[in-house]
Amino acid sequence: MKNCVLTYSFSCDPMRVWLYMTNPTLQGWRRDVKSAEISPDGMQVTETAPDGSTTEIVFSVKEKPRRMTCTFTHGRVEGTFTAILLGGGDSTSVECTMDVKGLGLFAKPKKLLEERMKMLSAALGD
Repeated sequence: MKNCVLTYSFSCDPMRVWLYMTNPTLQGWRRDVKSAEISPDGMQVTETAPDGSTTEIVFSVKEKPRRMTCTFTHGRVEGTFTAILLGGGDSTSVECTMDVKGLGLFAKPKKLLEERMKMLSAALGD
């Protein structure tokens, strides 16, 4: 199992960051997601990538707009993700923890998380 912890800052309120993080297709911010099916209660998401592969995400905690924890499965890869949103007004810090199992010897979960945070930053205009 590989893990990483990263902190990012955004110049907008936590609710806006929360909305993007819980909806991968909002204004097309996740370029690696072609479509997403979100359950009515918002606790399960099935993401479809442009290559047709899917990622199943199940949230265990969603404290709007402060904290979320989920497990994910993408083929043989599985893991957990936790995000804690701190701040208010016009700034938000997001502390992310990601544990991944099954990526192989050369995979880097930190790089995957950094790519998604860069996409989020671009969507938020930071």
